[in-house]
Amino acid sequence: MSYRYSSLTGAIDDKTSPLRQYLDQRYPNLKPVQADYRAHAGTLIVAGRGASPGTLGAAFDYLLRFTCDGEYVPQPAVIAFLDRPDHVAVIGELSKLAGHACMRPLPENTVEVIARACWALALCTELYRKPFIFPNSPLAEPIRSGRFTTEVLLALVPDTAVAEMRSLYLLALAELADFLSATTSVAVLGPTFSASKLCAADADLIVDGVLIEVKTRLGAANPKTGQRSDSLPLTDIYQIIGYALFDTTDTFSVHTAALYSARYGALHTWPLQQLLDTLADAPIDLAAERAHVWKLLGGQQIPAIPALGGETLARQSLPITDPMSASSIGGPSRTARLIREGIGLLRRVQRR
Repeated sequence: MSYRYSSLTGAIDDKTSPLRQYLDQRYPNLKPVQADYRAHAGTLIVAGRGASPGTLGAAFDYLLRFTCDGEYVPQPAVIAFLDRPDHVAVIGELSKLAGHACMRPLPENTVEVIARACWALALCTELYRKPFIFPNSPLAEPIRSGRFTTEVLLALVPDTAVAEMRSLYLLALAELADFLSATTSVAVLGPTFSASKLCAADADLIVDGVLIEVKTRLGAANPKTGQRSDSLPLTDIYQIIGYALFDTTDTFSVHTAALYSARYGALHTWPLQQLLDTLADAPIDLAAERAHVWKLLGGQQIPAIPALGGETLARQSLPITDPMSASSIGGPSRTARLIREGIGLLRRVQRR
């Protein structure tokens, strides 16, 4: 029986997966990249205040996406409530509030509301990705009691989480200014790749050919001093190059890989070809690598026509691609129809 892939991160975590074994064998030279990362990691700027790490990471991702596009559609949050149009309408209201993140200049008094809205959307997304957590989710009581409203969901967000989000966001506005500004040509939010249909994978952001992965980890604490420091684990390296290798048809023309360590305010970048060559300790034929990974995942004929996945912002003259078109969500099935209806409702609420 062939290996059943669920997601890129799952395959990387499973040391028995063919993909993980291939990455271990093909790209073993991790130390130079990890050493360079540590040398430029800097010091911890935004300390933890007790907020849930997983929810914080998802909320911060949403915050950056709404900064790029005030009408961004948080698709996973919508899918979690496909059978409840009233809940989708609330998600639309939250998205409308989060969309204020794209305002420039950004009014100081809006940052808290934006952070709360993104946190609430992250809670909704968690129910889509891990429905088994429902009994312990902060959303359980509002859903059971019929109090799933914008006001109630905003009030669920701990003040400590808002404070962390605010600090991370203001730091990111400075450190990622070149990527979050309106002067960039093309930004793809939550991009998926040709090989994502074989093994689920969606990155955080691609801007003008720069693939950016965002991490909000605190870093390990020194047992003697308690001081935290950042490092680059094997799983992060594999995740970043995995996205690039999953872009079988070179749809996004990625030329640079980047990781933004949000709590340290550090943006680490590597020319993609140089990164692969270093990790392999040998010259890499990127097209051949992508073809090999495609077959490793069980793919047959390589797609001839690139298809953008994710929400594409064309800030100059490029066409905007609708990530919710029938071709991108599996055709006219009932689920696809419900998704389109849910997204349509959300967009109407956003534009009121």
